[in-house]
Amino acid sequence: MSLSEPVERLRRLGPTPDVGAIVLMEQAIDLYAAGYARLDERGIALDILLRDLARLRTVEPDRDAFIAQVENYIDSLHRQLTRQAA
Repeated sequence: MSLSEPVERLRRLGPTPDVGAIVLMEQAIDLYAAGYARLDERGIALDILLRDLARLRTVEPDRDAFIAQVENYIDSLHRQLTRQAA
């Protein structure tokens, strides 16, 4: 099973990403999620990203702090989807 494109991008940023790296990751996640028109599909896609980030965290624990920032962004997108679906 391969990692999703945004997670592969995070992996390429290295263990100590630049200051603007979170912005690059947010853009990659937004682009990835925009590929799913239906809200339920978008939620599943975000769940897949979270799963892949958890897998990456176990393999590369030195990225833990950056992965936590990315997970927080994905969580905020999930909350937006919940409000839109209501």
